[in-house]
Amino acid sequence: MKNKLTPLRAIRKKCLDCMCGSAYEVKVCPSDDCPLFPYRFGKNPARKGLGRIENIKQRKPTLSGKNKEINAN
Repeated sequence: MKNKLTPLRAIRKKCLDCMCGSAYEVKVCPSDDCPLFPYRFGKNPARKGLGRIENIKQRKPTLSGKNKEINAN
């Protein structure tokens, strides 16, 4: 099965196209006013840190307002 072209992959391809195929130029892109700028690496910056072990082991508030420890086993 071919890789599905997700919105983030489409943004990455557009950024590579804009910078003539150079990943380095995408990295140092000067167009910080571009709406795609935060997504240029093909990652969603709003999800940074989610799913990491150190975050899973931390205490997490529940709906009742009490803290509950998450068991990472």
